Amino acid sequence: MHAKKFIPGKVIPVLLALLITLLLASCAALIGPRDVQFPLAKLQQSVDKRLPFSQRYLGLFEITANRAQLSLPPEQNRLSMATDVTVTMPLLGKSWNGTMAISGVLTLDNPHNAVTLQEPKLDSLMLNGLDDTYAAQVTQIGNLLARQLLTNLPLYTFKPEDLRYAGVAFMPTKIGTRPENLVVTFEPVK
Repeated sequence: MHAKKFIPGKVIPVLLALLITLLLASCAALIGPRDVQFPLAKLQQSVDKRLPFSQRYLGLFEITANRAQLSLPPEQNRLSMATDVTVTMPLLGKSWNGTMAISGVLTLDNPHNAVTLQEPKLDSLMLNGLDDTYAAQVTQIGNLLARQLLTNLPLYTFKPEDLRYAGVAFMPTKIGTRPENLVVTFEPVK
């Protein structure tokens, strides 16, 4: 019976490779949640792509929203948008200009890897010269416009590099806001 000779020159590289692999795996397990800030300007670009937005309602009113200005009220996880609006009644030759403020809840849409808005609501609608005859209808239309303009609006779609860090796959789990940034918490996928 022949005994095999122990050859240290061949075993050391294999052990070294195994050790490096174990160290990398343990480092990946040690990486915890991380917060990534996305500037408000990136969100503004997403909204600007949808404007101007025009829609006719009830066959009578036409509303056009233009020039939006976004803000992130602190501690609310909401996005607010102030926009210029024009409401016209072409059949009657009436037109009003003013401003509208709408807001929505920031949510994570993980199947689409995006931050979206849910539960949009009309916060205010001020039109110059609008008389009481049409105020109720215009307010209802403003609520419809808020829902059409903002519901499921993708404000930011995560890039592949947002979802990987140090060789580890991450998933967005939480949203927070600061005055000029959206803050998303990413956690390692387990």
